[in-house]
Formats: sequence, structure tokens, C-alpha cells
Amino acid sequence: MQQRSWTFRRGDEQLVLQKHETESGFRLVIVVNGTASTIPFQKESALDVFQNDMEELLVHTGWQLQEYAPERRRKRDRRKFPRSANDRRRWWTDPIGEIYVPPIRRERRSARSRANKD
Repeated sequence: MQQRSWTFRRGDEQLVLQKHETESGFRLVIVVNGTASTIPFQKESALDVFQNDMEELLVHTGWQLQEYAPERRRKRDRRKFPRSANDRRRWWTDPIGEIYVPPIRRERRSARSRANKD
């Protein structure tokens, strides 16, 4: 497997996720501002689930995907016009610069509305 890396930025901070295959399984190397940590995984599917959750958390906490390596696209974009909206299913994996993510709103029920339901 070719090493893959995702580079995220938030202000002056940089975070890099690197996916490696080893003799005993897989590992995710997380480099934050030059300091590396390694998380081992026996199955690639477990690493993928962890990484997807981590990417979603990063985007919701203000990080932006800046780069993915290696570049896998071989041809130029077929579209004549850019997309009006980013409509990809995994939109947080598309490095497009600034992304606005609205905060998650949780509805609070007041004591009065709970009493009315009972």
C-alpha cells in the first residue's frame, strides 16, 4: 500500500494523518505541529472507521483539509463550471479551502413542555 496523508490546518496549527501498512497490520500516525503519535490497528477497516470519525471531529472543531497525498486524479476536471455547492457525500475530505460548518443545535425541552407531555 502506498503511504497516504491528509494535512489539516486551523490558524497556525497543522495536523497530518498518515496511513501505513505494517507487517502486523496498519497504523495511523498523527503529527501535530511536529510531534508524532502512532495508533496501531489490526484491520484496515477499524483504522478507516477511526479516521473517518476523527476527520469529522476535526472539521467540526474548525480544522480544514488543505492537502491529500498522493494526488490520484489523472485527468483534469471534466466540469466546465465549478460546482455551485459542494455536493460530495464525504464533503469533509475535499480540500476546498474555507468551509463553514454550522454549529449543531440540540433542542432543549423546558420543564413546562415536559410536564405537558406527561
